[in-house]
Amino acid sequence: MNFLRGLAFLLLVGVVWSASSTLMTKRLDQLVATGKIPYGPVPNITENFYSYNGLPSSFNSTIALKRANELTKAEFEKIILDSLDSNSRQNFKKYLTQTLNLSVDYQIDPYWVISVMMVESSFDLHARSQKNAHGLMQIKPETAGHLYQLMGKKVSAQEIQNNLHHPSENIEVGIFYLKKLLQNFRMNYSLATIAYNVGPNKLKSLLEKGKIDVPNFSYLLKVQTCYKKLTKNFSREFAKRPYPLGETYVILGQAHLSDDLLLKLYSTEFHLVESDILLSSENLSHLFSHSLPF
Repeated sequence: MNFLRGLAFLLLVGVVWSASSTLMTKRLDQLVATGKIPYGPVPNITENFYSYNGLPSSFNSTIALKRANELTKAEFEKIILDSLDSNSRQNFKKYLTQTLNLSVDYQIDPYWVISVMMVESSFDLHARSQKNAHGLMQIKPETAGHLYQLMGKKVSAQEIQNNLHHPSENIEVGIFYLKKLLQNFRMNYSLATIAYNVGPNKLKSLLEKGKIDVPNFSYLLKVQTCYKKLTKNFSREFAKRPYPLGETYVILGQAHLSDDLLLKLYSTEFHLVESDILLSSENLSHLFSHSLPF
């Protein structure tokens, strides 16, 4: 008798399960048919913004580049292009996306890169100086050869010549050079900018001899002028946007207060753990602020 009751119970569960599965399948088909649930594999999700959250600082510290992710890529690109005159806009438009993608890859201030490019070549891919510097970022072949070695790329002399006339290669070598100079001069944008113009060794020699007026160096002033022009629209855009709630002073203060309470709790409960090795958000920001970009 118990066996028959158990069998009947199993049959009842089976019927209910089958009915619910049928109803679920039917409802799913209806949702797919109405377009509320897409049919097929889930598409790859790509970020539709440029992120500079890993950027330690900007060429101008007042430019909050970490807020660039509040704009779509199209919006950010439009803000940059609208800051240029019609001729410059026409020349640079075809290189903009490449420049921004590489600036994200290297986490470097894109406005700084574009300002240097503007001063160096006026966005002319075929520009060539009297000192045999080529392309958008005006790179000399011997400099490019050294930079490719630092990048871990084996490139022949002929390939270097060809690459300097290829926009993405020229831009990447220039970006790599700028970031390397920024590292070598301890995140001093002014010195890194001048070094891009005169060379790092010559700049160091001039500094040691006290024969250079850094703030009034003409090349630096030109880059600063371009940077101010390029970032004007960006600054104006975010002047009228409310700051994200999670980044406000009040929220940050509460976060630090919570960190302090947790540190106190852990250091009290676990006497073997020193409080200074527990990583609060303040400690992490301190570590990141002292890390080098390379």
